[in-house]
Amino acid sequence: MALAAGIEGTVERVDEHHRQQSHEVREYLRLKSLLDDFGHQMPPESRRQLEEQVGDLEEQWAAYQRRTLRVTVRVRLDNGFVLDEAPEEAFVSA
Repeated sequence: MALAAGIEGTVERVDEHHRQQSHEVREYLRLKSLLDDFGHQMPPESRRQLEEQVGDLEEQWAAYQRRTLRVTVRVRLDNGFVLDEAPEEAFVSA
């Protein structure tokens, strides 16, 4: 479908399609939070082990962050057309 530039409409809904978190990503978040919150209170050896575990999961965390969040919109155009689940990057906000 091709629409002329300048056609206006109203965004009725914005949907964010969240990325699925793997077990490794959830574990990274849990361990990183533990390290950030309590690492300074831990015995040195326990802290070192926790830092190693976090380091081992950083690659999976980085890959997860690189995946883009998909956002779609439902737009009711002034000419009566309704576009649903259209990619947000197809529209310019006024």
